[in-house]
Amino acid sequence: MIIPLLILIIIGTLITTASALSSLLSLYFEIRFWRDRKNTNRLINDSNYPWITVIMPVRGLDQNLRNNIASVLSQDYPGRRNYIFVLDSEDDPAYGIIKDLVKEFNVKISVLINRGRSKGEALAFALDHVASDVVVFVDSDVLVHRHWLRDLVSSLINGSGAATTYRFYIPLRRLSLGSLLRASFNMIGITAMQNPVARFTWGGSTAVWRRILDKWGVRDYLPYYLSDDYVITHFVHREGLAIDFVPESLVLSLEDIDIREAFTWSVRQLWYVRVYGFRGFLLYAVSYTLYAITLPIVISLSIINTWFLALGLLPFILGVIKDYVRISSIRALDQFYGINITRRYSILLALTSILNVYFSWLAIIKTMFTKSINWRGRVFTVIDAVRLMREKPLG
Repeated sequence: MIIPLLILIIIGTLITTASALSSLLSLYFEIRFWRDRKNTNRLINDSNYPWITVIMPVRGLDQNLRNNIASVLSQDYPGRRNYIFVLDSEDDPAYGIIKDLVKEFNVKISVLINRGRSKGEALAFALDHVASDVVVFVDSDVLVHRHWLRDLVSSLINGSGAATTYRFYIPLRRLSLGSLLRASFNMIGITAMQNPVARFTWGGSTAVWRRILDKWGVRDYLPYYLSDDYVITHFVHREGLAIDFVPESLVLSLEDIDIREAFTWSVRQLWYVRVYGFRGFLLYAVSYTLYAITLPIVISLSIINTWFLALGLLPFILGVIKDYVRISSIRALDQFYGINITRRYSILLALTSILNVYFSWLAIIKTMFTKSINWRGRVFTVIDAVRLMREKPLG
């Protein structure tokens, strides 16, 4: 009886210690990232900004669509800029909103109809109409500040092959647990962006040199992949250039959502990772499993010694501190973030990181057994994704 108990204590101590050390390292790297970011000089002469084309695929009505599109069009960008909106049909409810907004802005705007099935097909269709030096991809569910384009493109001028950012979720009209859980889960992506090895070109807000897209024939590959992030990331790496993360261009998504919808959304995001980056998915699974089993282990061991409970709670406390450091750093980037991300929301979101450990862990488990996803009314299966990849493997 003593030996099995001793083994349990040793294993439990090792797992708990590993979890605590992992959280401590994560907090250290978070603080270091934002400290180093303050010392980055991104000033560029206005005359050096290249001609850009902003491409936005649209399907259906996002909750804040009119304001989102208006913010993307209202840019303080020194260079020449064009806009392309791609829809499936004139019958799309977003079509009328876009046509009305086009009349309000003095920039070149094209509204194209592509009767395709996937986002990749829409992007490929739009690229056939691009002649600019830089292409910027942006999603229809994001709200941006006036210097979003300027900050994003500055990274390209400084030598990167692509400049990307990520999203930050905030509620539109009402704060709910579903909104908090999705926003907390979503910060996995910001963690990946902070790491140059894990970084990818997020299709919701990315700028890339058109010469790279043309050289590698990216438009020919996009219709065969459900993740445009995966395709563009691959070819920027093939070009041997860096992908720069630009938190100064972080976009906001203002939406209301319940817990069930948040869980479905999270599974869909993980499904893409599972299909196109399985090693990354395994890393998520191992990391969250480690955190998820820590609490029940220390509760069991606290019967022997209450110090185990204190050690087991440490990873969760450090996780709350790390998220609060991150959110506070984002709020300090620009008045736009300070106004939209309130201090109360910052505190609640940081505390939600505790629940998110189990929310994300359950989403990972569910994703392992999910064979298909529904993206804006279109159903895609793992078989669909694999078949398409085999038809056009990345060179």
